Amino acid sequence: MSVWVRAFSFKENKLLVQLLLLLFIIVLFSFLSPYFLSFTNFMNVLNQMVEIGLIAIPMTMIVISGAMDLSVGSILGFSAVCLGIAFEHGLNIWLSVLVALLAGLLCGAVNGYLIARHRMQAIVVTIGMLVMLRGLVYVINEGRPISGYPDDFYFLGQQYIGGIPFNAIFLAVMFLLANFVMRKTRFSTYVYGIGNNEEAVHYSGVSVIRTRFVLFLLSGLFSALAGVFLVSRLASAEATSGTNIELDVLTATLIGGTHIFGGRGSLSGTFVGLLIIVFLRNGLNLLGVSVLYQAVILGALLLIAVGNKKFNGGLTG
Repeated sequence: MSVWVRAFSFKENKLLVQLLLLLFIIVLFSFLSPYFLSFTNFMNVLNQMVEIGLIAIPMTMIVISGAMDLSVGSILGFSAVCLGIAFEHGLNIWLSVLVALLAGLLCGAVNGYLIARHRMQAIVVTIGMLVMLRGLVYVINEGRPISGYPDDFYFLGQQYIGGIPFNAIFLAVMFLLANFVMRKTRFSTYVYGIGNNEEAVHYSGVSVIRTRFVLFLLSGLFSALAGVFLVSRLASAEATSGTNIELDVLTATLIGGTHIFGGRGSLSGTFVGLLIIVFLRNGLNLLGVSVLYQAVILGALLLIAVGNKKFNGGLTG
């Protein structure tokens, strides 16, 4: 009997609590809006969650390792504009996509080098990168949107397969692959170990520098990948692309059960946290709630998630 009680204990089964919160949000908005449960709306939600979801994959790994990357939104915007400028100057669209991915990798490499090799504080380095890249984006394209891409490029962000958005299918595959890595590989042991006790991992012979560098490299790559999908979905590369997306990513990651101080967390939890965020935003949009009030609500959720981990491990900690 005690086994069953323990299995369904809210404190022990964090994923259960997250799923109940998600269910509550879906039921609540289904009563408040007649459009919420429509198939079209659900497909729109899947379409819009891709960019946040892609970035949340490496962000979860980074937070588990005891760090944080606040530059992801600016890397997304920078990569998106690099794609647009490359195509505007006559480069093939898929080579332009490669340019965008390389731009993201470069930004991630700079972050990783400064944080891993020189042991600089991740939050300081990534805030600096955030501000620098956002300013650089406005300088190189003067704030104008870049559009006019070929039709085959729009497959990434606008095509449906079996009634499901291709980009949502791609996101699901990425989560499954990353979840496998974080459950079955030695790399995941290093990530969790660094988050729990970095010094012990170092003395066991594991290269903490290499592991941290790879994490931030992945963050840059996935942020750029999110930028590519965003440009394809919106058919435009803009200087404002990705602005404040890091807040949604962090909120999804922390609500999903990843500990703010590292050492604990899972990608399955992050995926549920992602669904909570996107369905909450979607429901509020359908009700006509101002984005300002939405920011207040998401900020409160973030404080609750962090507070529970800090003080009693409550809802998701």
